[in-house]
Amino acid sequence: MTEQLRWSDEVPWSVRFEDIYYSQSDGLAESRYVFLQGNRVAEKWQKKHIFRISETGFGTGLNFLATWQLWRKTRVHGSWLHFESTEGFPLNRKQLKLIHQEWTELKELSELLLAPKNTTSEFLNDWQEWPEERITLRLHYSEVLQTLQVMPSKKFDTWFLDGFSPKKNPGMWTEDVLREVARTTCSGGTCATYTAASHVRKSLEDSGFVMHKVKGFAQKRDMLHGCKL
Repeated sequence: MTEQLRWSDEVPWSVRFEDIYYSQSDGLAESRYVFLQGNRVAEKWQKKHIFRISETGFGTGLNFLATWQLWRKTRVHGSWLHFESTEGFPLNRKQLKLIHQEWTELKELSELLLAPKNTTSEFLNDWQEWPEERITLRLHYSEVLQTLQVMPSKKFDTWFLDGFSPKKNPGMWTEDVLREVARTTCSGGTCATYTAASHVRKSLEDSGFVMHKVKGFAQKRDMLHGCKL
């Protein structure tokens, strides 16, 4: 079933969760600041032949597109990026196309992402690969805890923790979920999130991350970075 959207100051709003999908200040700038800079991905994937990112909440796909754009600019020749994301309530291709129109610099990447591949589904394929870009995208259309519990340990180099607000969508931020995030993160792996909620920080610390509170994006006071021991 297609998710219902409203628009608030030209930003998509989830009817289900009563929350915006990204910052009203600048969604793309927020993605870059919180997740790409927060996890230092351009620096880290220089050092690995295969780099693995996972994300809680694919949403509009903006984090993936921003990551792809940065990957094009900074990746090492011969390296490969695996990006996995869990989304229990996906947006369809038409909704994504409408949202992506805001960022003309992402137009080419959006078209590559949204192009149907051997399917008539209104939703994105759960597996896509662009060999010429050396990128794989794996989408898990299920609840996040269910997805994480069957993943191998120490798999991911980086986590983008990007569910809706913990107050609006508490199921994405439970102790069990964050424990699984830690279990599937390799030693020295990182996480970043726009929220600075104390229970999120404590759960990640109890699960093996060293967490730091840093300046948030735009008007937001704080956010969290973490590194797995």
